Amino acid sequence: MNARTPVEMGHSEIFSELYEKYFPKLYKYMLYKVGDANAAEDLVSDVFEKTLLKYNTYNREKGDFSTWLFTIANNIIINYHRKNGRQTVPTDLEKVESKYRLEDLVIDRELKELLLKAIMCLDERQRNIIALKFGACLTNRQIARMMKITESNAGTILYRTLMQLKDILKEHRIVF
Repeated sequence: MNARTPVEMGHSEIFSELYEKYFPKLYKYMLYKVGDANAAEDLVSDVFEKTLLKYNTYNREKGDFSTWLFTIANNIIINYHRKNGRQTVPTDLEKVESKYRLEDLVIDRELKELLLKAIMCLDERQRNIIALKFGACLTNRQIARMMKITESNAGTILYRTLMQLKDILKEHRIVF
């Protein structure tokens, strides 16, 4: 017997709601991780396609739906980087928010570039926790489940990472 997707079972409205709820978060996370708006859109589409195909494997007892969804997203990002190589600094983040005056956009872009360069001084684990917390807007609990660590440990790693990031920015005389 073939497993049916939520849409095939008449749950297209539920899937539509999930898409509307998670698309912005997934897109920001993907954009942060790959640095290209078009690639981010394609990767988010891949996440939802895989979600539809694997929906019957989701187990609520193992964790929240969002944790499962971002685990799929993270695996897709890993495969993307294996296939395409890793870009050192994302470049299209300003496209996420485009309703600025020109001066604000220029200043914002420069600050983002400096912040991204500082983030690139962190190790992969630290960059990932920053992306999950601020790019995907996940809670420490969701991050902990995804990274297979305790919630307290996720909070500690995040705090120490932010302090390290602050020190890096101070070295470059950038104060927020």
